[in-house]
Amino acid sequence: MIQIRSRIVAVSFAILLLLPTIDKLVGLSAWIQSTENRQPAPLPSFHFPHVRQFVVWFDQHYKENFGGRNALFYMYSRLKYKVLGQSPLPEKVVVGKEGWFYLGNSYNKVVDQHRGLVPLSDKEASQIAEHLTKRQQELAKQGIKFYVMIAPDSHTIYPEYLPDHLQQSNESSRLDVLKRAMVKTTVPFIDIRDTLLAAKRTHRVYYQTDTHWNDYGTLVGCVALLNRIRQDKPATPSVQQSDYHIKQWAGINGDLTRMLMLQDNVDEKIAYEIRPMHKLTSRETAVVPREKNPLPSHRFAGSGTDRLLFIGDSFSISMMQYLPAYFRESYFVRDGKLDDEAIHTEHPTILVLEIVERNISQLATF
Repeated sequence: MIQIRSRIVAVSFAILLLLPTIDKLVGLSAWIQSTENRQPAPLPSFHFPHVRQFVVWFDQHYKENFGGRNALFYMYSRLKYKVLGQSPLPEKVVVGKEGWFYLGNSYNKVVDQHRGLVPLSDKEASQIAEHLTKRQQELAKQGIKFYVMIAPDSHTIYPEYLPDHLQQSNESSRLDVLKRAMVKTTVPFIDIRDTLLAAKRTHRVYYQTDTHWNDYGTLVGCVALLNRIRQDKPATPSVQQSDYHIKQWAGINGDLTRMLMLQDNVDEKIAYEIRPMHKLTSRETAVVPREKNPLPSHRFAGSGTDRLLFIGDSFSISMMQYLPAYFRESYFVRDGKLDDEAIHTEHPTILVLEIVERNISQLATF
């Protein structure tokens, strides 16, 4: 009897050892696709005599690609979240209160930034302000008005749903420090934190399960930007939130829950469908591939008079729904660098740089 048990244990153990290889060969769990928003390590090439380096690279490749990995993570993620109420990837995604999710420290230490553990010094803020002023002067010589807009992190707009042990610092934030430095310059610096905090009293302005603002928050941001531009460019068509028909609906899950493979278990409760009620319209005229960037640029024709060059991050995607209607031509570039080629080809009269709060240090190299 003991011998039979030993054989069963031995066979079971052997099957467990072989399962990853079998899964890799026949695709037993191929129906579970990774949604972790990462590029797994590629299979390394062997170059003699660099054996040790090959072993390190192959080890990393195997950890991220072994057979059945997605299925194991799928089960682990559900166990960790549904049973223990914790994030399976806390460095990537923080599980907050009442169904809220936040970006984790893997992304520019965003949580530590909001806890005051990565302060921005006055010297660093001054250097950014000086650099942006220099850019402003360069662009002014070409007849281009320059604006800088900061999209707040969801941690800033909805801090009340962060876990208790990750609450925000009461000290000045990095953005506060930068704003104090920018006030000393003539660069239009658009900080919409107070506007969004006021708007959230009546509407949800960020997704619960996503990194970004929702369509309502986007509209609030666009209105604030356009109103600031109209101070310098009165010919820009006026804009009010009342110009839009706003309908609430239950949304779909966002990028944060997809990273945890929880997209089937957590739904976005509130989203908005927003349509303009006035005659201002726009149309996309071209999607332009870029050589050094996998993300294409987008060109629009609208109803205004100025030509807009908008350089932004992922927060700018939803802004393409509203902004182009207020300019004769708009060109949206996903980048964090000044695009000289776009300036040469698009001949903008207005350049807007948008960047998310957690990345404001990158303004020093724009």
